[in-house]
Amino acid sequence: MMKDKKTFHAFMRRLSVRLPLLLIVSYAVIMVCVIGIVWYRFHHRMLDDYTRMAVGMTQLMAMEIDGDKVDEYIEKNYELPEYRRILDRFEVLRENYPDVQFVYVFKIVEEGGIVVMDPDILEDNDPDYQPGSLYILDKAFADLTEEIMAGEETPACEVKDSEDGRLLTYIRPVFDSEGNYACSACVDFSMAYLYTQDMKFVLMLGLFMLLSTAIVLAIDVRIVRKDVTEPIGRMARCTSQFAYATEEDRFHNIALLEELNITTGDEIEDLYVVFLTTMKEGAYYMANLTKAKNEIKEKEEQINYLGNAAFKDAMTGVGNKAAYEEAVGELQQQIDQEKARFGIVMVDVNNLKFINDTYGHEKGDIYLKGACRIVCDIYKKSPVFRIGGDEFVVILRGKDYERGQMLFAKLMIAFNNSHKQFHKDDWERYTASMGMAEWRAGDRSPDAVFKRADELMYENKKRFKERYGSYR
Repeated sequence: MMKDKKTFHAFMRRLSVRLPLLLIVSYAVIMVCVIGIVWYRFHHRMLDDYTRMAVGMTQLMAMEIDGDKVDEYIEKNYELPEYRRILDRFEVLRENYPDVQFVYVFKIVEEGGIVVMDPDILEDNDPDYQPGSLYILDKAFADLTEEIMAGEETPACEVKDSEDGRLLTYIRPVFDSEGNYACSACVDFSMAYLYTQDMKFVLMLGLFMLLSTAIVLAIDVRIVRKDVTEPIGRMARCTSQFAYATEEDRFHNIALLEELNITTGDEIEDLYVVFLTTMKEGAYYMANLTKAKNEIKEKEEQINYLGNAAFKDAMTGVGNKAAYEEAVGELQQQIDQEKARFGIVMVDVNNLKFINDTYGHEKGDIYLKGACRIVCDIYKKSPVFRIGGDEFVVILRGKDYERGQMLFAKLMIAFNNSHKQFHKDDWERYTASMGMAEWRAGDRSPDAVFKRADELMYENKKRFKERYGSYR
């Protein structure tokens, strides 16, 4: 029973931690998933918006370019007024799209891209980057060379540039008058603004969800603790105070449980009611069973007393000294016939004189009979004898002899538990000193076994006196 209590209490301690932790983890997972989904949708929505702007801008660029003059643009470039006019138009377009980083025209060939026009050429003044220069395409578009040269539209791609950061590049084919691919109008959008907006959005959303989740989580944890773990914890703490030694203990357990008065209005209350009802039914059943057993025992004692009055102790109903002497004679015969197999338990009731002197002999008789009852309850299969005012002897035989050590331990525990029931009157808190010995080969009389048991009993009594004192 104690092991079950410890296991249940350990489970409750874990439950009171696991439930709030489970809520925290669940909310955290949901929050991360929601932020991830929303960020993904927001990010791709902005990519779609940038792509649509790139499509529109390259359409305007393509309208400015004469596909039949691409080679002339490359050869003469700035000498042509038309070339300079187109560059001016490109610059105006770029000014109208604040997130545009670069606008330029390439003629895509298998080796890469031939520079046709770029408004930044004059400003950069790079000799390796002039009209007619061959430019190595980024890998994202190098893999699409055949599609671009065939005049097919290609999707916008994100390109990571070591100098300009991450760019969104879109390429539109420009055709000559015969419908053949002439060049490509290209536009690069800076992704810095996009990622800045992404991060601001994620941070704001995360902060909002963190605060709202913390509020909701605090409310949920409070509800869980109030309606689940706290009521169950109260029941667990209550059961840790339960005792089961006597009938009074069982009804005291019920009283402790009723004091909880759990009224949560849910399954926890149902569990509490079922638990309380079960304990009541069990206690009433045990009380009736104990009463029936006591009545049967009393009847048997009355019958045995009428039939064997000469061998019964008038107060306790166990065998008297005459009965013990007769039993000793039978044990002597077994020893003589080498069939001896028995043990003797010596029990000396403590503090009988204190009870008699303090509360009167009537309470002393109650005290003595209660102590005797404990001995008889333990040794149901062996005869018990009262051989003195407060001295009892048990002759172990049969199964009681085989289980002698275990029953002796139970007897000691029973008296210790009774003595510790401080809520009871002194004459109901029974205590005794005891010793046990078994017949050994070489013992020629029962007295030898009795003497060893008596010596162990006095050692036990000595320890009791040292711990609690004595009124003898």
